[in-house]
Amino acid sequence: MTDLPVPSAAGAFVQLIEFRAEHPEAMEPILKRWLSAIGAQRTARWYITAADRGLPNTFVQLVEFPSHAAAAANSDHPATAQFAAELRAASSQEVTFRDLDVVTAARL
Repeated sequence: MTDLPVPSAAGAFVQLIEFRAEHPEAMEPILKRWLSAIGAQRTARWYITAADRGLPNTFVQLVEFPSHAAAAANSDHPATAQFAAELRAASSQEVTFRDLDVVTAARL
């Protein structure tokens, strides 16, 4: 596994999104609509959605960008505003966004 590239690097930017969903299957179509709407203007490189084992119906999504500036450009796109509105509507509690600068990234 050490031959695989590291998925991020120092200087990159990760947004952590935490939400609660009684119907998590509704989240993937929201993401697919965003991907279709933003098209080639998407600056996000990858994402992971994970379920919290300790908090039922709670999910965390990590979205990686090459830089904070790239994340800001992505955030300013109308498709992203629509995505955030749909995510908030589908979530059963306030959606939390955390903005993280990547300090270290390493493959183990």
